[in-house]
Amino acid sequence: MGATFDLLVIGDDAPSLCAAAAASARGASTILASTGAVTHGGPSVCDIPNFVWRRLELQEFGLETEPVSARVTLLADGDAITTYCGLEDTVEALRERDADGAALWPEMIDDMRALGETGFDAGLNGGEPSALSFVDNARALADLGRIAGSGDELIEDFVNGGPLNAHVNVHALAPFGLGGMEAGSAAALPEFFDEDAWRVRAKPGARSIIGALRKACERHGVEAAPPGLERAIADGARHNAILFKGGEKIRSRHIFFACPDAAEAAGYSGVARGAPANSARAVMRIKLRDRVDPPTGDVRALFQIIDDGSEIKTARNEALAGRIFDRLPVEFEFTEKGDIFARTTYIPARLQEEGEWRDWTGQDRQLLSTILINRLSSRIDGLHDQIQKTDLKMIACASDDNDKFSDARNVTLQPRRHNAIGAAVTLIDKVLDDE
Repeated sequence: MGATFDLLVIGDDAPSLCAAAAASARGASTILASTGAVTHGGPSVCDIPNFVWRRLELQEFGLETEPVSARVTLLADGDAITTYCGLEDTVEALRERDADGAALWPEMIDDMRALGETGFDAGLNGGEPSALSFVDNARALADLGRIAGSGDELIEDFVNGGPLNAHVNVHALAPFGLGGMEAGSAAALPEFFDEDAWRVRAKPGARSIIGALRKACERHGVEAAPPGLERAIADGARHNAILFKGGEKIRSRHIFFACPDAAEAAGYSGVARGAPANSARAVMRIKLRDRVDPPTGDVRALFQIIDDGSEIKTARNEALAGRIFDRLPVEFEFTEKGDIFARTTYIPARLQEEGEWRDWTGQDRQLLSTILINRLSSRIDGLHDQIQKTDLKMIACASDDNDKFSDARNVTLQPRRHNAIGAAVTLIDKVLDDE
């Protein structure tokens, strides 16, 4: 294969698939490369906005989705707190659990969504805002100050401590590996309340979301790249040459990553810029012999495990120091078959032992597996006895010395987003419009 394309999209996740199909649907010659890594990490994805659904005509590919039923935080000693997609359902649930939180919830949603519409992009990975449009009034400037600050300070404007504070922080910040104290971490909170940030799953009996999006890519003319991307280098004044195992080669004007996990898996060190230092991510799939009862009885919820709200900060600090925290915040959900996908973002990319930095060993991975299983077993009755098989995958940033894209041009990376699908399609349109 030696063809030339407008765009190479790299990734196996929903934002990457949507971005590739959307670019091809608007007329860009597009090729999609798989990383071969588990980057989507479970049955749910962020919502697919209407403008993406319409452009791709996703109903034609057997895609039927329903919202994740609830966001649940499982605290210590059997305590739990839950919020829902619907405002009234959340207020009613909080009224029984946290009367002050129930009263503040509508105001918090309105204010957070207003912050998310101020017209500028802010870094979500602990970095400073990356771009700022024209600031024409004091309110916009004040909003910038709030989003550029720390996540824990922003949420404490509404909820000062307690279970609801822990709930919002862990669901909003943990997907980014943040502790809430970093400058710019507050940018994750307004987007967390965006309607398109709510996760969806395939309806029972329907085609999987990833499967449907792959079909959409095929129908809209996205070509499949050869396996084993080895390197991308500038080729001429405007293009890149992308080399694959087996000697195959293509050319592409742009290279696009819709998801940092895909960029990490592909070997792009640029993902480390603005990301929490020494950060890696882990995804574990747990196959069960027989189903277990889910916490709170809700098999279609999205769960977070945390003992205390301060633990996301501790987990982040431990990763920075090169240690594996034994009380990791863990996000998990059940598949349609009753298996479990568990994820954590607070993993050190390298470990420190007796003042020396070192790489992971098989023993370290076994320790991480044990910690994850113990965390899940502390919240899921009978889990240990039903575990048939576990599969742990780690994704870490590539080093500058091993960057497969260091000599490439026109590489676009979308930072971690709660509404990653809509944001990816919007960004890919901007890349192509700027052409």
